Amino acid sequence: GGRVAVIGSGIAGLTAAYLLSRKYKVTLYEREATVGMDAHSMDCLGARMDIPLRVFSESYYPNLCNIYRKLGVKYRAADYSFSCLSPQTTSPYSATAYFRYVNAFVAGMALPIPCLLNLSQLSKCLRLGMQFAHFVRYSPTYLRKPGADGMTLSAFLDAHGYSREFAEQLLLPMLSVVCTCSYAACEAYPAEIIVDYFANKYGLSGAQCRAYGGTRDVVKRMTAAVEKVVTSARVSEVVPTVPTAPSATVAPRATVRHLDVDGSEHSNAFDQVVLATQANASLKLLRSETAAEQCAALSVFAYEKKRVVLHTDPSLMPPNRRDWSPLNITVAPQEDAASVTVWMNHIDSSLRSELTSDLFQTWNPHCEPNPDTIKADYEFERPVVTFDSVSAMTKIEHSQGRGNVWLVGAYSLNSMPLLENGVKSAIQVATKLGVDCTDVAFNEADAATAHRAAAFRGYLKLSVAAVAIVALLVSRK
Repeated sequence: GGRVAVIGSGIAGLTAAYLLSRKYKVTLYEREATVGMDAHSMDCLGARMDIPLRVFSESYYPNLCNIYRKLGVKYRAADYSFSCLSPQTTSPYSATAYFRYVNAFVAGMALPIPCLLNLSQLSKCLRLGMQFAHFVRYSPTYLRKPGADGMTLSAFLDAHGYSREFAEQLLLPMLSVVCTCSYAACEAYPAEIIVDYFANKYGLSGAQCRAYGGTRDVVKRMTAAVEKVVTSARVSEVVPTVPTAPSATVAPRATVRHLDVDGSEHSNAFDQVVLATQANASLKLLRSETAAEQCAALSVFAYEKKRVVLHTDPSLMPPNRRDWSPLNITVAPQEDAASVTVWMNHIDSSLRSELTSDLFQTWNPHCEPNPDTIKADYEFERPVVTFDSVSAMTKIEHSQGRGNVWLVGAYSLNSMPLLENGVKSAIQVATKLGVDCTDVAFNEADAATAHRAAAFRGYLKLSVAAVAIVALLVSRK
């Protein structure tokens, strides 16, 4: 047994607390008044809104889905089809779609079908679609060639002849939305991570899904066995265990210091402390010389801030309602990142039936919604991945458990910094602390089989899309 503190209740902290409660008495600390993953969610227009919206696929998020199935969290397919829009010079609120598709849901797959009502953009849509298909099909082969190691995405695209149009009008906007970061940050990503997400099919083969009860249901189930949950707790410092002489009769313990909402100070000792906050937040909490190596690694990670606005202003959507997609990505030349407006009513069937009128969630708005329509407005930090941060991940791995302090989070593993990374990092730490996680951990031995199945689905999707494109061309003659 023993006592363990988990600081931070995003998906990494929740997973760590849930798993460690199998063996330890866990205290979960959260700065917000509500457990973190659900801290910004709200009831609006008849439905519960997750802010930010959280979706996942069984193919790219196997550990998260295993946890959800174990807990009985129900989820259903979400329609994450999108259009790319170019704003008109006459009005920033008016935009023309130059790339668009709809999803056909078949046997758990979301099959992309081209859908472009503006014939003037047809040739551009086809060019982009063909280059994307080429990227999906051949990128893994390119990565296996000599000299491919250490390539940024930008260098990879240049080296293999992908056009700037493809990069700037489709691939980078898609990544800017997925990673909620700037185009420059996307270009600096290690190419291998992006290829793993797109070309290796994990990100494309299965339909996107959303938890039926939203994050509130997830939080309730994941904290049910946690001994103590402390909200509105401003943790001020984590003091790692200081090594003692072998003859010491009392085992050393780490210390967590925090302030309550009334300002009262508390100091509690734990056998282990798991920091599940962002890298820059964990760095501020670890000030002891004992944690020097961990702090050096944490200082390398960079973050970007982006806004998300929940609103009812349709002017951020395409002018013609028939052009609306579940996701509407705006690509403006003067902006450093894409903007995406999510039409919440068409994400899944439950939201479609629950919402009483149109509701939108806009990331990084290029144009401000009417202030009278805004329901919520938040700013979030998101990690960006560089080769320096990949090196820092290795240092974190080597220093895990030093001073009885452990680090988890989406930033900490060499992959896209999404929900799956947070879950996987927590499973790894719980396993190292002696917890049996075999019932929820994705079996890496099955990864090859999963990859082949995902690849088959991916090729099937590309084939269906190709047939649809041919049919579209024939119908236009």
